[in-house]
Amino acid sequence: MLIKLTYKQLYINQNKRIENLQKSLDKKDIEINKLKEELDTVRKKNLSNTNSKTAKNGYKEEDMVCDDLSINELRNKFSSILGNEYDACSRVVGNHKCDIQSNNKKLTGQVKKYRKGQFQQLDRHWIDHFIKSIPELIGASRILKDLFEYPLLDNETHVDKSTPLKKLCLSNYSHETITNFLLLFNNNKRLILNYAFIGTNSEIHTEYLFGVEYLNDKRINIILFVITEIINYLETLDFKISPKKTAIILGDGIISLQRKGGDNGKKCSNQLQFKIIISKLIDKVEHIQYNYNL
Repeated sequence: MLIKLTYKQLYINQNKRIENLQKSLDKKDIEINKLKEELDTVRKKNLSNTNSKTAKNGYKEEDMVCDDLSINELRNKFSSILGNEYDACSRVVGNHKCDIQSNNKKLTGQVKKYRKGQFQQLDRHWIDHFIKSIPELIGASRILKDLFEYPLLDNETHVDKSTPLKKLCLSNYSHETITNFLLLFNNNKRLILNYAFIGTNSEIHTEYLFGVEYLNDKRINIILFVITEIINYLETLDFKISPKKTAIILGDGIISLQRKGGDNGKKCSNQLQFKIIISKLIDKVEHIQYNYNL
């Protein structure tokens, strides 16, 4: 027996199907959001573990360099720069640029683990600290903050990325403004480089940079630089805007100033970060290299 459905019944049935589909979609949305929360928890845990591992690896590298400096063959190799007056070295703890120091304080140095062509963090501070330390750059403060600092959310612990950062380009600034900004940086290169390499803590003055080169997971070279000689070379280069207009680079990018980023959007992701490509210094700055495979 055929049952004829009226338009009203068809309409009711269609609405029920739509309602059921909507309930099903809502259920799926709940499941997806739950999975997203679980994924975010896992990512945060992995990031925390990675950061912890990175820090521990950094400390391990510093301890290994201290051990290396007690090897007679390496001491002899580096003696033309370091001399032979330093005694046993150890890792230094504190808020300064010095990573290792000899007991008699004849040797102070930074240690950077690196791979060819890769960036390493050289310095990280708030823009306010940067400007306070180099008041000559006060005229660049607003541009730097618009370039690197997102506004904060109401909780004041995380950044609000709904407002885009202001790139250093002609659609945001006049040619004169950008030119004057770069001129200000280039007129104060020495102060900026001293800030990044030496820091503002006068208690310990670090003199040397030890770059430990890795190939995969193997240490292959340790390279010794005198920090003042690095600064002397870098001072001959000019600051310019990166191709993406989101960072400031020195020369061909040996040094870059950029927003730190990361940290799951925490406030500290707004900090100004100096990065360095140590491998680009090798052909430019006098150094001594010791090969671990010898």
